[in-house]
Amino acid sequence: MKKNKSVVQNILTNCLACIGLLAGCAGFTADENTSCADVIDGYADQFAAARVTASGSVKIDEVNDSVTIFLDVVGGCLKRGGLFVYDPNYYFVDKYDFAYKFRNDTLLLSFTVEDVSIKEVDTGIWVGGSSGKLDGTWLLTQCMYVNDEYGCGNEGYNKYLKIDGNKAEFRADDRADYNYMNSIFVVDLFHFFGSASSEPNVKYVFNGSQRVDKRAEEYGITIQEKKNKSMKFTYDNREFDLNVNYARYRDSVSVSLSSGGITCVGNYSVKYDVPPELCRDENAEYLQHSRYDDSESEALRFEKNNEVEFGNCINGILGREINN
Repeated sequence: MKKNKSVVQNILTNCLACIGLLAGCAGFTADENTSCADVIDGYADQFAAARVTASGSVKIDEVNDSVTIFLDVVGGCLKRGGLFVYDPNYYFVDKYDFAYKFRNDTLLLSFTVEDVSIKEVDTGIWVGGSSGKLDGTWLLTQCMYVNDEYGCGNEGYNKYLKIDGNKAEFRADDRADYNYMNSIFVVDLFHFFGSASSEPNVKYVFNGSQRVDKRAEEYGITIQEKKNKSMKFTYDNREFDLNVNYARYRDSVSVSLSSGGITCVGNYSVKYDVPPELCRDENAEYLQHSRYDDSESEALRFEKNNEVEFGNCINGILGREINN
C-alpha cells in the first residue's frame, strides 16, 4: 500500500475525480470576493440524499494536526492472465494523509502534491461542521488554496465528507443551480467549431469555465439564447440547438447538437466500481486502471465515450472532412 499522489497537471480539472476527494475548483479565479458555495449550518440532510463515493476509516493525530483517511475498495474488476474477471472478494485500502486546521467553523484540509516537475500544497475549504471538532458532516466549497493562493471555481457537483469517530464517508450530488452551458465542454465545443481539432468530450460538462462567451466571440459564434441546460447559437450562417439531455456526476452524460434536421449525440459513461456484467473481454478498450498515480490497487474502472463519432457528426453538418 502506497500513499496516493495525484497528477499535478490536472489538479484544477478534476484530477481527483477517480477517488471522489478534493475536487471542485477547476478554472478557479484568484479573487477573494468571488462567491463560493452557499454556506448554511449543517449538511446532514443533503449528505443523506447524496450518493456514496467512498468510505472507510479515519485516524486523527491531534498532536501533529494531521488526519489519515483509509478508503476501502471491496470487490473489483481485475485482469488475470490476459482476461478480465470480477472478484467479489478483492480488497484494497487507499491511504490519504492530510494536515488540518480550523478557521472559526471552517475546516481546512491540506495535502501535498508532488512529482518530478512540481511540488505544491493544495487546501480544500470545508464548511458545515463545528469549530475544533472533526466529527460532523462537511461540504467541500467551490474554493481552495494552491500554495496559499486563494481561488474559486464553479463545478456541477457538491462533495461531502462525514467523519464519525473512526469512520469516514464521502458522498456527492449534482447541483440543481449549475449552468452546464458555462462549462469546459462548451468551451471545447466552440474551439472544435473554429479549429476542427480535438473533439469535445462531454464529460467536461461538470467543470465550470469563464471562457464560454470569449471563445464564442473568437470563432464567430453568436449565442442567441442560453439556459442552464440548453443553448441556441449561430455559426457560419447555420443555427444550432445544444441540449444536455442527461447529466449525473460520476455516472453518465448525454448531450445533443442539432442543425438543419441533423442531430449529433455525445455520450459519456464511467463506473468506478465496475459491475460484473461490464467486467468482460469485449469491454477491454473501456477498462483501465482506476487511479492516476502509483497506487498498488489492481481494480479497474469502466470509461466510455463517443467523442470521435460526435466530432465526425458535427464535421458532417459543417461540410468538413471526417476524421478516422
